[in-house]
Amino acid sequence: MSFFDQIINKIFPKEKKNIILTNEVLKRSQHEFNSYDEWHASDVSKTILDKIFRAYHLKKTNINDPIPIALFESDKANGFAIANCSNLLNSDYKMLLEHFKKQVLSIGYRQSGSNRKVTAEQDRVITKEMYYLKPPIQMEPPIDQRYGNISLELILHDEKPHYLKIMASVYSDRLYSEPENFSDLVETLFEKSA
Repeated sequence: MSFFDQIINKIFPKEKKNIILTNEVLKRSQHEFNSYDEWHASDVSKTILDKIFRAYHLKKTNINDPIPIALFESDKANGFAIANCSNLLNSDYKMLLEHFKKQVLSIGYRQSGSNRKVTAEQDRVITKEMYYLKPPIQMEPPIDQRYGNISLELILHDEKPHYLKIMASVYSDRLYSEPENFSDLVETLFEKSA
């Protein structure tokens, strides 16, 4: 590269592109299943679920908690995100993702997709683990949409949790019944099932 090219590259650096390192179906190993079962059976899981549930309800009344929660509320979608904080271990976020998935499946939803995507973006590696869940199949209108389609998404920056997001997106088509109340889904998410 000539001296002139080096100067131009320093003044006008080329934009670094995001590089997809992995884009695959999210599958858990037996070790991960065993770790989840141990976490779920422990008192730690109940304590964590209770803390986040409390933080969620405090946020609904505009009171901040040490566990940072962001709320999403609109006519078409409702949800919340749990940001990384010192009150939760990094490993808790994956456990919570699996717990929320199991809770949604327990109320009759079906998993319609999962994905694990890893990208290199400038100075960090971003991992996105996602589950997509839909209500039971029904052909005759009005179709019971329950809470709508539910997405569970965990974002990691350099293998450290950045946030965990739960989103329920509803249909506004006349073929679908009115969605159930999102707060009822929240109650289900934070139950400690047997």
